[in-house]
Amino acid sequence: MAKILRLIVLSVFVAFISISVSYGETAELKLERMFSYDPHPGSALFAEKAPFNGKLHDFEIVFIENWQAKGELGTLKQIAFKIQVLDSGKVIASSETIPATAAKISKGQQIGNVKIGDVSFIADVTEVAKNKSGITDVTVAFKLTFDKAAAETATKPAEQSSASGLDFARQLASRASGMPADKPAAKISMYKRALMAAPAADTSAEAAAFHKEIGDVISNLEKSSPIFVPFKKTESAFVTTPPTETPAVAEPTDAAPVSEPAVKPVQVSESDTPPEAVALYKEARSMFAQDKGPEGREALRKALEIAPAYHDALLLLGDNASENRRWARAKDAYKQALDQKDRDADTLLKYFKACYYIGEGADAILYLEQVRNKYPAERRIQLAVAEANFQLGDLPAAKSLCEEMLLKDPEDSRASDLLQRVNRLHK
Repeated sequence: MAKILRLIVLSVFVAFISISVSYGETAELKLERMFSYDPHPGSALFAEKAPFNGKLHDFEIVFIENWQAKGELGTLKQIAFKIQVLDSGKVIASSETIPATAAKISKGQQIGNVKIGDVSFIADVTEVAKNKSGITDVTVAFKLTFDKAAAETATKPAEQSSASGLDFARQLASRASGMPADKPAAKISMYKRALMAAPAADTSAEAAAFHKEIGDVISNLEKSSPIFVPFKKTESAFVTTPPTETPAVAEPTDAAPVSEPAVKPVQVSESDTPPEAVALYKEARSMFAQDKGPEGREALRKALEIAPAYHDALLLLGDNASENRRWARAKDAYKQALDQKDRDADTLLKYFKACYYIGEGADAILYLEQVRNKYPAERRIQLAVAEANFQLGDLPAAKSLCEEMLLKDPEDSRASDLLQRVNRLHK
């Protein structure tokens, strides 16, 4: 009897230990992102690695969003997420959540839950902002959950992974060094991208040397390039720089259906537009409203053949390309529209968004700065530049311009709202 009692006590003790160990083995990685119609990165990496097939790997979230233009903000139609396992930058496994429609999204709701290997991926809504047209902003908290013991026993990727990352970072740094000297902001942005792509400084002596070298280059550029601080105030006005020639827009092989003429025509006013071009433009709008994309694009192509500088038609071309995520085409259309009317803050921001998605955000900022310097009293343009800097990650520049705007008009709600968003990240 005493022997049986000892066995029961021992079994309970072992079970208790098992429960305690199991409870302590769960590990989590978290990050949070806000989504809106504004330009923003299409993916995000968790700060630390997680286990997959016995090794530690980077886990990346790809954002799959569908927005529709409604007023200035745009509203969300649906959103989904793809969680990817990376090995030396290459995707070796992925899993995608079921798309969540805007009508079913609310604060506190879980809109994603999948497994990839032994790692669980969860997406929860933490904040939602709406207007009468729908959701304008949604904040999502992401979480990876996995066995802590598995992570501790998993082997780190081979040293060659670190070397590969450093090689890629060196390529970015080389690209930055080859950029024109009169574009310090673009050079600095590219150097910073090189640092972000490089392995952490404490991973190897080579990585540490690279971080120091590029850090010194950035510091020297910032000190010697006054135009890198575009919002410094003087006694009379903002510091301005002479406009530089904007690089020609290069379109890839899937370019816009409308070829640009050798000499750009300048449309003086809407009244100069031939009536047949106006009729085709209206037909294109009607076709797009009926979800007849091919018919709409054909009507738009004909309208722009008749009137290549038709501003409203160029905007419609850019908007349609953006909706279809044809960013190179959208960039070209918006730039042609800005060639006609550069005093359009909404189009400036759309142009930046298109450039951002094809990796030319830093160059687009320079163009926006030229327009801002041309119209220093236009607060909508200043706000567009601030928004673009915010999306590019230059939080000090965005903060500085917002503060300048609020000094002139403390009741400027859009500048105040953007400043709050900047301050939440710039701590």
